[in-house]
Amino acid sequence: MAFYTHFSQEERCVLAAYLSESMSLRAIAKKLQRSVSGISMEIARSSTDGTRERYDPYAAHLGSRMKKWDANRRNPLKDEALQGYVRAQLKEGWSPEVIAGTLKKEKGEAVVSHETIYQWAYKADLVSELPRGKPRRHRKRWRLKAARGTQGLGMVPRIEERPAAVASRKRFGDWEGDSMLGKREKGAIVSVQQERKSRYVLFTKCRDKSASQTKKAVLRRMQKVEQPIKRTLTLDRGTENAEWTDFGLPVFFCDPYSSWQKGSVENVIGLLRRYLPKGMDLATVTPKQLQALQNKLNHRPRKCLGFKTPHDVLSSHCHHLGVQLPA
Repeated sequence: MAFYTHFSQEERCVLAAYLSESMSLRAIAKKLQRSVSGISMEIARSSTDGTRERYDPYAAHLGSRMKKWDANRRNPLKDEALQGYVRAQLKEGWSPEVIAGTLKKEKGEAVVSHETIYQWAYKADLVSELPRGKPRRHRKRWRLKAARGTQGLGMVPRIEERPAAVASRKRFGDWEGDSMLGKREKGAIVSVQQERKSRYVLFTKCRDKSASQTKKAVLRRMQKVEQPIKRTLTLDRGTENAEWTDFGLPVFFCDPYSSWQKGSVENVIGLLRRYLPKGMDLATVTPKQLQALQNKLNHRPRKCLGFKTPHDVLSSHCHHLGVQLPA
């Protein structure tokens, strides 16, 4: 298969000489070992009026060099150092949008757009490193999930009864919780809590999804969260939350089949699935590994935080209050 190569300055000078001799394009193409269409395109785009009579080899070569320089300037990912940085951050689980936003925040100006990073990742065979390993981006579609059991919960405080400040995210201390299920939705699970304002997360491994195990996980975590940053907890109506009255803080429940009402924790579980995919036996995950994943996501910049990290946002608030950051 033949590949197109750009004309060199020497070829352009020879072409100009042949044109001045009124040689046909077919004859010129044969002598330069190029296609007739290639010769025709070179003349059309490089002469001042598109005709062979006004073809200037030196102006043509300078114009070609300027176009190449401009293309490199507009595509900063031609720079190897930037490529290395982007590649490393993609492997850390950062999205192209987070990478672009963080660079802009650090440099004080736009360095590269997230769209350019996506296009480069496709060409560089880095699709598996993109968020959730997907080759294309789609608008989030909320699907009605199969009903999860709600027996045993009885009458529960509804999400509409939460203080208005919870929905606005104007204060710290309001948490969302969920359970990430493992292989065949049985066995070990990961109990996840996320602080709504800072997006700071806490992960705890449970032996199973029983109510007693979930209660132990929530209590173990929430007991280490000091009162100024422990106000409310929002959950879904899964049976693992049946002992919610013993969780040690006010609990509110989403409406049935409405997981989008606690979308922040749903999103972070999606990020966690990058490292602990569906179908994985979570019993094989050690507490040390889970802690490392918790630290990784808490130090991942977030667009909604102005490309600060959850750790930075919550630790700054804890320092201001004089309380300890939960770990």
